[in-house]
Formats: sequence, structure tokens, C-alpha cells
Amino acid sequence: MKSTALKWRQTKWLCAYFVLHALAATPLSGLASAQSASDLQQRSHLDPRSASVPTSRGARRLAPAINQEPKYKFKKHGALEYTRGEDYRLTLDVYQPEGEGPFPAVLAIHGGAWRSGSKITMLRHAWKLAGAGYVVVAINYRHAPEHKFPAQIHDCKQAVRWMRNHATQYSIDPERIAAFGYSAGGHLAALLGTTSAGDQLKGPVETTNNDPASARVQAVIAGGAVCDFSWIDPESRLLKYWIGATRESDPAAYLAASPTHYISGEAPPFYFYHGEKDAIVPLSSAKQMHRKLTDQGTPSVFIPVAGKGHLATFGDIGQLEGCIDFLRKHMPARGTNAEGNNHRQAASPETTARKDH
Repeated sequence: MKSTALKWRQTKWLCAYFVLHALAATPLSGLASAQSASDLQQRSHLDPRSASVPTSRGARRLAPAINQEPKYKFKKHGALEYTRGEDYRLTLDVYQPEGEGPFPAVLAIHGGAWRSGSKITMLRHAWKLAGAGYVVVAINYRHAPEHKFPAQIHDCKQAVRWMRNHATQYSIDPERIAAFGYSAGGHLAALLGTTSAGDQLKGPVETTNNDPASARVQAVIAGGAVCDFSWIDPESRLLKYWIGATRESDPAAYLAASPTHYISGEAPPFYFYHGEKDAIVPLSSAKQMHRKLTDQGTPSVFIPVAGKGHLATFGDIGQLEGCIDFLRKHMPARGTNAEGNNHRQAASPETTARKDH
């Protein structure tokens, strides 16, 4: 049995996790009510400094951050319903670059300990990625304790299917979809990249036709991600609100929620970044998953962020430069290679061959 001191340290980690994510969401949620370009520009610490221009049908045209290359203007389509149930209705925002598509796309998944947060939390990240030429789809998903695991990954998979079912409408390349998340969102992105149809995590499959779209993604970016739960004390009750049990009473439930558990040769390329001073999610959790991926030959990058903790790493938008370089290498736009040179690229068979993922 682990010492009392270690149990207390883990308790402080997880309590801080809940509190800090709630605090982190507060200033970002205020951006949703900003009424003018000057309002946004005054928030210099939230760079990008973007102006918004009203467009038809509720969309907004946004100018990307000043120093982004290449520079794309993009439109935001807000609060689109992508799924609903008897007691919930979930929405997403689409950030669509202007110009001739289709564009590679990124599903953006917020953090918040699986119990809080919203798509607005990913606003700055969405702007950065859309300005670099990616269609970004930022989602809300069901929260615990009302909705326990695996409700959250069910919603993420349905969002990927929605992206493919609406690919033409929003200039999405259905064969170039990545998952990006931070903290709890990084955990869900990692699950998207490792689970398959046989893992019983696909959830209710909603589709507009008789041939369900795939929920498979072609790349994963996981920041500050929980990749396994072996570091949680077996007797701890702090994740019972989400898992429904302690690790001691139901170890299989914790294993089922662990992305590392599902690693196989079918996993897409991964990019991890994690604060070296993260006292909330152990750096070792993502690092061990990175090693297992590379051991089996899956392309994987692990970036330790020097001198920063959990929230500081999330707030460091400069980290997205490495993420974008990773996407350009492993998920290039049609007609270009990783260096940006023109060439004809063969379509990936995965998105059509692997249904019901």
C-alpha cells in the first residue's frame, strides 16, 4: 500500500486539477461575448489579435494572428448541433478557412477533468490552426458526474462522423482529420487515436445515410494528457464521479479508459507535449505512451515544455508551432507533401475501409 504522504500528494494534484480548470475557463469564456475587434485586441495576453467581421447566416469572418504563415482568413459557424439524446444536446463551432478546399481538419477537444469546460476554452488554439489552413471543429461533450465514462469518447467519435458527413459543406478533407486536445481533452484525443470498433467504445452511431462514416483519425496531438491511470492510488475516490468506482474495486474500468491499453500497429502518428513542472498530470503518463508507440514503430513525438506547469503549458500558444509542423508532415493537404511542394497524393484507404470505428 502506498504511503499516506503519497496519497495526500495525489489528492492535492487532482483537487488542484478541478479548481484550476474552472479558473482557466473563466477569462476565456468572456471572449464569447466580445462585441468588437477592439475588445479582442485589448486582450493582448490572449493573442491572436484578430478582428471579426459579421457575415451572413450567423457566421463570422476572422483574420488570423499577425505572424501566422500561411495566412488564411476564416469564418466561424457557431453552435451547430451535432448530436442529441433524451437529456442532452451537444453543439460545436466550425472555423472554416476561406479559399479553395478541401482543407485538412482538426477536432479540438477541451479539458476540464471530464466534468467542466467548453469549446470556448479552445478558442485561441482554433484561431491559430484555422489561420494556418485547417478547418477546426471545437466541440462540447457530455460531462461527469451526470454522464460517466464512456459518454465523453462516444461524443468525440460522433463528432468525427459529423465532420465526415458534413465535409463538403465546410471544406473538410474527410481523409485528413486529426484530433487535438489538452488535459482531459488530450486523453480523449489519444483514445480516438488508439481505439477501434472491437473496443466497444463507438457509442450510438448517428448518420445521415445508410453507410456510417468512420470515426478514425489520421493524426493525434495530445497536450498534458492523461494516458493511463496506474499512478492513481487504488483506494482513491477522486475519479469515482467519472469512472463510477475506485481503481481498487474496478481495475478493468480504469484500464478501459486508458489510451495506452489500446495501442496497436494501427495507431496514427502522435504528438505529445507536456509541461516538465506539471504537478497535476504526471509527465510520465504521456512519456510512457510515447515510448510504447515508438517501440512498435508508430511515429510519435514527445516535447517536454521546460519550466512550465499544467495550465501554463496550455496557455503557451507558441507550442502550436510544433503541432502545426507535425500536422504538415503527417497529414499534408491534398496536392502537397510535408515540405509544401506540389504533388499528387494518393487517398488514404483507412477512412473508407474502417467503418464503425
